[in-house]
Amino acid sequence: MKRLLSIIVCLALTASVAFAQTNKDYRHWFLQLQGGGAETIGETNWKDLLSPAAAVSLGYQFSPVFAARLNVNGWQGKGAVNGPTAVYKYNFVEGGVDLLADLCNLFGENRIDRTLSPYLLAGAAANYAFNNDEANALSSQLVDGYLWQDSKIMPALKAGLGLNIRLGNVVDLNFEGNTSFIEDHFNSKEGSKADFQIAALAGLVFHFGRGVKAAPVVAPVPAPAPAPAPAPAPKPEPKKYVEPEPEPVVETPAFESLTRNILFTINKWNIEDSEQIKIDELVKALKDNPGTKVAISSYADKATGTAQRNMFLSQKRCEVVAKALEAAGIDPTRISTEYYGDTVNPFPTPESNRVSVCVVE
Repeated sequence: MKRLLSIIVCLALTASVAFAQTNKDYRHWFLQLQGGGAETIGETNWKDLLSPAAAVSLGYQFSPVFAARLNVNGWQGKGAVNGPTAVYKYNFVEGGVDLLADLCNLFGENRIDRTLSPYLLAGAAANYAFNNDEANALSSQLVDGYLWQDSKIMPALKAGLGLNIRLGNVVDLNFEGNTSFIEDHFNSKEGSKADFQIAALAGLVFHFGRGVKAAPVVAPVPAPAPAPAPAPAPKPEPKKYVEPEPEPVVETPAFESLTRNILFTINKWNIEDSEQIKIDELVKALKDNPGTKVAISSYADKATGTAQRNMFLSQKRCEVVAKALEAAGIDPTRISTEYYGDTVNPFPTPESNRVSVCVVE
């Protein structure tokens, strides 16, 4: 039992580190109210040991995948003795901490608007059993002769599965099945294996502040205005000789800047053939204007992937554009790079935010 408790503590500490690295937009509190039935594994027909059960939980969603809750559950337990078979009742309350993992977000795209959200739970608790007068009344039938008096506190481990059905942004319908692994004295008898209290519960989950915060909208960098067309040469007056004026010298306007947005496929960082022409335009501008430099800013769309994955994608997109410019003969000292992941999305659609914005100045 001590070894299992140590494993649960290690898992909780590992999960707390993961919570700190995930997207804060998913964080919110929730209240869970449940009721149903419980079954104590014993020596007689399961129907004879079926009892009512209830639970109340206060939890916090740390990330799209992980949540933790403080849970209080219990009501009634039952045990049995043989020869002849007799069933006795007692009461218990179990309080502890559970770690919940959303299975869809754990193995798929992170979303908080799913209709069905199955989850896995594991936790540790303290079980307080009391009011076992009926068991003590049957003490003469207990061959091994172990009975606790009045009340007893025992450590417990919990595991189970649940399903939340989204009814709205505030309320979910909840179904959960869990098992508590308790010291073998839980049912007032002495044995060589842990006792099991199996519960099937249904209820409601109330969410406080569940939602996704909108990312700040940054206006796209406008393309430079086209250079003005040169003025036409003046025409000589008819029927009169005029000393021809020299052709006006049309000065090419000084280079100001050039912006090109290199777009990428979702979850990719290779440069598509359709985007290569933009790389060529950047190379030409840099070679025609030796005094200029290029700044590369890369992003990933916030609608897909985790924050850690999106930061990795934006970094790779930044590097592949810089390497393409270097391969075309651009001095690396003229190239600067920045990547933002999904912390900033400068464009209004997810497709346009899978991008490296390149500005030559």
